[in-house]
Amino acid sequence: MQGMNRKANTLQSVLCFFLQSSHTPQKVIETLSRIGISVSVEMINAVVQSLSAESQSHIQELGRSLLACYAYDNFDVNLKSHVPLAEKSVDSLKHLTSGLLFHLKHGITTGDLKCSNELWWKSLLNSNADTTSHKPLWRDLLALHPEQALTSESHHLTCDDRFNSWMFLTDLCMHGPDYFHQFCAQISDPDMIEEIPLIKTQLIPAHAMDVNNSTVSGNIRAVLDLFAQGGIYDPNDAAAASTDTPDITEHVILVHSDLGTGEHLQAVQLRWSIEATPWDRFQHIIFIPGLFHLKMACADGIW
Repeated sequence: MQGMNRKANTLQSVLCFFLQSSHTPQKVIETLSRIGISVSVEMINAVVQSLSAESQSHIQELGRSLLACYAYDNFDVNLKSHVPLAEKSVDSLKHLTSGLLFHLKHGITTGDLKCSNELWWKSLLNSNADTTSHKPLWRDLLALHPEQALTSESHHLTCDDRFNSWMFLTDLCMHGPDYFHQFCAQISDPDMIEEIPLIKTQLIPAHAMDVNNSTVSGNIRAVLDLFAQGGIYDPNDAAAASTDTPDITEHVILVHSDLGTGEHLQAVQLRWSIEATPWDRFQHIIFIPGLFHLKMACADGIW
């Protein structure tokens, strides 16, 4: 097919990405290209550059909409040398950071995230914070979902009691003695309080960063690098003023990562809370742990 039409190169294009990701030597790629089952090395490099530029454009478009959520984590790469050297025999492990962006769905608008100043005036890190306002307690969580009207089928149980009853029966039938396993099919789904619509979220990967985020300074560099990829800069920076960078002074940005990263970001906000501008105070960053790490924290709290 490619011999008849050079534009019929779907198979060759897909195979070239596999060869590129597998670190195939150029001699092998050139041989396969001459056979006709792959494109050339020059074409691969041109496609990678084109896709990188297109990805960067999508990242900046999403980041500048102020409706992007950022997530990052560390990964290690073992860069093995073809010619081992004695002085660098144990220096082949490289600590890098990967990140991604995704669009906030479910009807979230920029106005919903325009609460940075309000949060700052209620923050414990602010020495001039309003201390007269009511400090939330754990009992306030009970008022998040007001109790609905009781029905005859609920047997006069509250919403919390009905959920606890369902949870107890589920655990008993799934993890209890073998006799109760036969009743699993009789357990209905729990009562729905507020349904979150299921929406497919498109993830846009960011460029990998030569940053070790196991330190406080590393997390600072990782966050600033991610924001720069998303087209977000310091509003007081003269270079940022010359571009179409949005002003995030009054907005917050949601950042996802593990619990260690959360501690580092909290340390940054604690140390820099005396700075003059919201950008220097990292005031706009709201850390949200991932679901796995949230369960870890809950289990640690229970124990």
